[in-house]
Amino acid sequence: MDISTKLLFDKLSQLNINYKLFEHEAFFTVEESSKLKSELNLQGAHTKNLFLRDKKRKLFLISCMDNMDVDLKILKNIIPAQGNLSFGSPDLLYEKLKVKPGSVSPYALMNNFEKDVSFYMDKNILNEKLCNFHPLINTKTIQLETKDFIKFIKEITHLKVIDFDNYDIINL
Repeated sequence: MDISTKLLFDKLSQLNINYKLFEHEAFFTVEESSKLKSELNLQGAHTKNLFLRDKKRKLFLISCMDNMDVDLKILKNIIPAQGNLSFGSPDLLYEKLKVKPGSVSPYALMNNFEKDVSFYMDKNILNEKLCNFHPLINTKTIQLETKDFIKFIKEITHLKVIDFDNYDIINL
């Protein structure tokens, strides 16, 4: 286990957040991770995470349901992006969140010391009792109650919620 993952588990423990840890083969895509749902009977929100940047190098992390189609041309008008959105490079991802492609997760925001990555979460995740994310490495998944995930995120960053049905920002 690398130091970032250990720090994540330590932070969850410090906040008295219970979780289940699932170990599995490395997944790099949503399609590959669909095995996890069936083989482990993993319940709750299954997510995908998009590390994005705009033309002025403003950074965004979007977490949404894994079956969500995200239209970046519409999204750029909802979040405070300047110009088109594109995926951040692997080097930029590692520089800002200390993870590699395939391991992107909102938990990585604890590594964003400059606090220059804005986090947006799909409101549909809030509708699930449980949620699942990689703990900074794509050979593991942690599952916890969504209310506890929100508690954790609010400790490390500002949470903004997107209603992808209407492409609106929701204030919690």
